[in-house]
This record gives sequence, C-alpha cells and structure tokens, in this order.
Amino acid sequence: MNEVDILNNAIHNLEKDIPITWDWRTMDYTKDNGIDGELDIVINNQNTTLLVEIKKDVKNHQLFNILNYNNKFNNFLLVAEKLYPKVKKELRENQVNYLEGNGNVYLNNDGLFLYIDTNKTVKTQKEKGNRAFTKTGLKVLFQFLLDPQLINQTQRDIAEVTNVALGNIPLIINGLLETNLILKLNKNEYVINNYEELLDKWITEFEQTLKPTIFKQRFRFQNDDREWRNIQFNQEKTVWGGEPAGDIITNHLRPEKFTIYTKETNKDLMFNYRLLPDNEGDIWVYNMFWTNNINMNTAPKQLVYADLMITNDKRCKETAKIIYNEQIQPNI
Repeated sequence: MNEVDILNNAIHNLEKDIPITWDWRTMDYTKDNGIDGELDIVINNQNTTLLVEIKKDVKNHQLFNILNYNNKFNNFLLVAEKLYPKVKKELRENQVNYLEGNGNVYLNNDGLFLYIDTNKTVKTQKEKGNRAFTKTGLKVLFQFLLDPQLINQTQRDIAEVTNVALGNIPLIINGLLETNLILKLNKNEYVINNYEELLDKWITEFEQTLKPTIFKQRFRFQNDDREWRNIQFNQEKTVWGGEPAGDIITNHLRPEKFTIYTKETNKDLMFNYRLLPDNEGDIWVYNMFWTNNINMNTAPKQLVYADLMITNDKRCKETAKIIYNEQIQPNI
C-alpha cells in the first residue's frame, strides 16, 4: 500500500464515523521538508488545512522525528496505516494530531477536537519473500549504508566485502528495487533513492530481525567505578556501540547502558577487559556483523545512531540526531 492509498483508506474509514469533505494536495518533492502534502477537511462547516506526513507505521525510534515535525509545522497531522497503542498515547501526550488507517483519530486544532479510538486495528501485511530484510540481507544493506558506491561493484565483489554467499546478492538487490529503496539508473548502475529513508527502514528491521540474533551475553564491570574509557579494546575485534559510543562521538551523553560489538569470545572478553558475566549486568554484548571496522574504538556511526534511536531515552535520541546531523548527513 503506497502513501496515497494509506491516506485514502484512512479518510474513507473516518468518513464512516464523521461526515466530512476533504481535498488532498501532494507536496512539491523538490521541497524536501519532510511533509507529504496538504489536507483540507471541512467538518460542521469549519475548514481546516493540515500539513501531513504519511507513514506505514511508526516505531519508537521514529517518534523523535515526528515530534520535531509537530514543533516545526503548524497544523501537523500524522497519517499512518497502523499505530501501536503506546505510540498513540505518546502522540496524544505531546499534542500530535494523528489519523490511523482504521479511522481512529486524534485531532485537536483551532477549536476542532476529534478523538476516536474504538475501531479495531487493521492487520498489516509484511513484505513476503523480500530477501533484503532477512538477517543476511540486512548485513549487506548495512554495508551499502556505510559505502553507497559498493552497490555498483560486481556481485562477486559485494559478496566478498560483505562475507555473504554470492547467490544472495541479486536477491537482495532485487528486494531493494521492489521497495524503491534503490533505483536502477542503467544496466549496471544503481543509486540509493533516499538515504535517510533507507537508514530508517534498516533501523526498523535491525531492531526486530537482526539485533536479537547477534546478542551474546550480558556482563558487568569488575570494578564499580566504571572507568570504561580506560579499557583498551582490540579495535579490529571489539568496539563500543550505543551509549558509550555516542558519548565518545559527541561528548553529549553519560552512558548508563553499555553496548559492545565484538568478534572475541566471552572468555576473551573476561580475560582481556575484566568483564564479569552477569544476567543483570549493564553491559550488553553483540556479535560484530560488519566487515570494515578500521582503527576505530566505536561501531560505525550509522549503527551508533540506530542503537540510540531505538532506546526510550530522550537524551539518547538527542545524541543520535547530533550524530546524524554532524557525522552522517554531511557525508551522504
């Protein structure tokens, strides 16, 4: 279901409960301001114009941008095919207008107030058979995010760089083409359609599909003083992710949860860095899944951004946006 279909479906379901007239104008895509279009609605002879952002759904890590749009634009409306109860609750608490695909709505704007939350949730269909969003596909996709030109190398070269079987590469590329996340310029050349959208999609799938499978174990520091910055990792094998990496990159965060990505064994981690296994510990260790970490004590900035955005912590998300604005976006 594309964006216009999501909007039409949501409006038609709203019309079942409330008599309205409406008109939609698509935004000029040369003006990349994060808004998809303008929606004029008339209810009880009252005309309201809303600036609309359309999403298939909204995950926790996307709320930060939605709240920014709401602060930036007057009369902002989020339209989504599906919204989870916790997300809707946070949207209402932050006075963000929304319309869900099933017709549920929260609209509090210039004397107009609508609130419906009784319609049953519409079950959304997952992309079936799209190899780009399997565990293997997400590893390859991450390498494309690190180096967008990699996608124009030979499939054999891509397989070697990503350490993935050659037969997976055309299936992954076709999956990206199907979702318009990459575009084919000619027979042998591709381009990422929208880097931020691709990164956002990767974060959603990383959180749900890949990250749980690469978790190793929880640990704690041997000493309670947590002099974590003094730990000298073997940087080819072990790096900081999440909050400590965010603090290293921006000096904007005091870590409380410590994320490590590694190729070392649990025994190596204990012996080399004096970490103690603890199922309640504040160190979360994951297997390193990318290939080109060179002389860095943090994971790639795209991964640090992802780790911070999928938390529930406002300070972490603020740090993530600093990393995106200062470290990622200028290099796109």
